[in-house]
Amino acid sequence: MGQKGRDARLRQPRVTIKDVAQAAGVSPSTVSHAYSGRRAISAKTKERVFAAAEALGYSADPHARSMRTGRSEMIGLVLRPRFAATGAPETSETFNRLAGSIAIECLRRGIGLVHVPDPTRQEHSAVPMDGCIVAHPYASDPTIDFLEARGIPVVCADPDPDRPALPWTVGVDYSTGMRAAFEALGVGPGRRVWLLPGSEDNAWNREARRVHARWCEDSSLRTEVHALSESLSPDEAEALVSRLLADHGAPDALVFSLSKTSGPVLRAVASAGLRVPQDLKLATLTDSSFSRTARPSITALDLNHEGLASAAVDLMMRRLGGEAPPGGVVPVAPVLHARESTSR
Repeated sequence: MGQKGRDARLRQPRVTIKDVAQAAGVSPSTVSHAYSGRRAISAKTKERVFAAAEALGYSADPHARSMRTGRSEMIGLVLRPRFAATGAPETSETFNRLAGSIAIECLRRGIGLVHVPDPTRQEHSAVPMDGCIVAHPYASDPTIDFLEARGIPVVCADPDPDRPALPWTVGVDYSTGMRAAFEALGVGPGRRVWLLPGSEDNAWNREARRVHARWCEDSSLRTEVHALSESLSPDEAEALVSRLLADHGAPDALVFSLSKTSGPVLRAVASAGLRVPQDLKLATLTDSSFSRTARPSITALDLNHEGLASAAVDLMMRRLGGEAPPGGVVPVAPVLHARESTSR
């Protein structure tokens, strides 16, 4: 086709639901109901609507295809943490790994993946998908309820911390992994170990607080917790840690949740005249290039987002295939990398 032909085709008006209705000899509302399923339409009428839509090119709409086949062969992905995509790309390594791994797992199974920023927004609510993975939901997350109310099967990649018994959930075994991170500090009774968790109300932050408190109790240590918000810039994080060290005195060890704050934490510690690990031991509850390349390198918990992605997509396929839900949260094992910051 020449350029003139392509231009003429581009100038053609888009086929509308009214065009389909006229060609099928029905009302526009009947066409709408045929696609939405909100009212019963006879099989004969529905076939006439779909045939007219195909003849006019209206079936190129993904919703039309999905209504004919009953499946869009697409699943959605919702990343719930507010700061999943803030800052430079390297600061989002955790979520890059998760989203990329989910995409690869979908490709392996021959299905599509669509990222849905907010399914409750009108412009996003019509995205065609057979199911949706909700990653790192908040406590009592309304997104889960919204999707389920629309009849979209949901798989949670990490539990809703207010609803740990929610079926169709996979989750990192934080309890075992975080306990191992605290144990790697090698501190004895009477020592001070700070936890600097994030401020988002999700399973990761809640479990960090819970595991730290239980470990401190078991180890005869005082629980000391100071939140380090995910929203802080590197300069703000460094200033906050410096202020905490000045106000409360240096602990014997410090565990912080966000790997991207490795640099700010190390700079604050150095400014306080402390050496790592001689004066203060460090560990972080996520692993990334920041903890791996820090000097000294920092002991970190790799949350195994590749494993989380594989388990989430597998569980979605099982749910869409009509299988019964698993008996509980499907566990994914994290991996602890012990490095220079906790060496004895």
